Amino acid sequence: MDKPHSRRSPELLTQLPRESVLQDDGEHMLVSTKGVEGSRSDGILLRRCVFSLAAPLSCELLGQYRQVSDGLWHASMRSGARDDGALGRPQVAIYATELDALVNLWANRRRFDLGTRL
Repeated sequence: MDKPHSRRSPELLTQLPRESVLQDDGEHMLVSTKGVEGSRSDGILLRRCVFSLAAPLSCELLGQYRQVSDGLWHASMRSGARDDGALGRPQVAIYATELDALVNLWANRRRFDLGTRL
């Protein structure tokens, strides 16, 4: 007979190569997805959460960044909850460099605000 905890899915962190994790503060992770087959981004911002059907890897996606065809970097971040509990429209920003995109995602991970933009 299965024990209750044996049905938990392993955290995503245990399935990622260490070099793919760019930042990790114990709650949030900034992960490079370059070279990941099927990925539509160059990196993602995740927050650890409890295992559920909506979060089978015990992480929820908060944002992502990717290079667009003109060489600029596109970042998007989930908006915080509104007064009625619903989520607002995702925020989108364009940056000159990859570093600008990932630094703004990481720096604003708790405020859901992409900060300085082009």
